Amino acid sequence: MTFHIKRGPLMKPVTKTCSLMFMAAMLAGCDTTTTSTPETEMTQETTSTVSGTALYRERIALPPGAAFEATLEDVSLADAPAKVLGRVGFEAPSGPPIAFEISYDAADIEPRHRYAVRARIEHEGRLMFTTDTHYPVLTQGAPDTVEMLLVRVATPPPSNASLENTYWKVMSIRGEPVTVAERQREPHLILHPDDQRVSGHGGCNSMMGGYEVNGDQLTFKQMAGTMMACPEGMEQEQALHQALGEVILWQVAGEQLQLRDGDDVVVLELESRYME
Repeated sequence: MTFHIKRGPLMKPVTKTCSLMFMAAMLAGCDTTTTSTPETEMTQETTSTVSGTALYRERIALPPGAAFEATLEDVSLADAPAKVLGRVGFEAPSGPPIAFEISYDAADIEPRHRYAVRARIEHEGRLMFTTDTHYPVLTQGAPDTVEMLLVRVATPPPSNASLENTYWKVMSIRGEPVTVAERQREPHLILHPDDQRVSGHGGCNSMMGGYEVNGDQLTFKQMAGTMMACPEGMEQEQALHQALGEVILWQVAGEQLQLRDGDDVVVLELESRYME
């Protein structure tokens, strides 16, 4: 018996439709094009770098394992700690110059703000070299490359720091943290016992005068300074001079120095720095 299959009118349209669907599926499977997300595009477009070199004057080689670190900081706010926007660290070469590059998000940069780079070298947790000033970058005419000079830091003794013949960095004035304005030195004091003379810096101006120490009592006298007028830091410098005039007592604990007034209130807090 012979069977005849009669093709209906819908067979060909169905066949064409299936063929088109199969071709579309094949093309979709072959498409390997990737699409960047907005987050990826933002990261690629806004990442920038600050580069520079770090030097030091001493003709010494760094020990194996010494670590170099540089940071990009927002130093705009005088009454708050600097905000770190970028950081780079690596094992330092045996000697300078040390080249570095710090990546940061350009979207974080405000044209009205001030930015600076700092650097340090440590070995086994001990600070060997550090910058003692701000190196401005990026805004207000500052470049995006810097050449920095690092200052050597000597090994501190194991006992309490001495009141005299010690570089005392001013950390706070009446509880307010001390900041270092752009292109200024850090406020500090050094008491010289040979002639009972005090020298130091307020940030904008150098200062000098005399002092008397008797047991735990300390007074500063005839304090004077240069007469430069700086656009920033003058109020802080005036507060430092005023606080020195109120000092009656001193106390050293480890590497910290507290200077107190007649009411036993801490007016100045300082920290020792052993600079060679």
